[in-house]
Amino acid sequence: MSIQFLDMRISQDSTSDLPGLALSSSSFPYTFGDIGLQTANIAPGNSSLVRVSLYAYARLTMAISANPSIIPNVTFTIFRNQTPIFSTTYQKPESQSQSEITYEMAGLSAVDFPPQADVLAGQIRYIISVSTNYGVTLGARSFTGTAVAGNG
Repeated sequence: MSIQFLDMRISQDSTSDLPGLALSSSSFPYTFGDIGLQTANIAPGNSSLVRVSLYAYARLTMAISANPSIIPNVTFTIFRNQTPIFSTTYQKPESQSQSEITYEMAGLSAVDFPPQADVLAGQIRYIISVSTNYGVTLGARSFTGTAVAGNG
């Protein structure tokens, strides 16, 4: 069966770096993207052939570390229907942790092969969250996903 486009969604939490959103190690993981990809119109026979592409962007301003034993980092986690499917951590270079504020642009891409039961439910919810062990300020940030099916 040919490729079937199912849905594409975007979530844009901030379109600008200013004002930034300050996070710390005591902050709960911050959700900056929440999308529901529709799968209700899937063709018969395609429900086990769904592929999802997910993309995120976040501008990070990472604080100077006053504690030499702490190297600031930022962890991004993507969930499918509350189940973590992807996690990655960016660590500030140790040589910069005590000497300067760093500015980073984090671009992520992840893929998912959702279970047939999730596909047949008609919508798959994807969420991206960010947490830190020290201090980070989020600037512009967005999250997007596309779902297709078939094996063409």
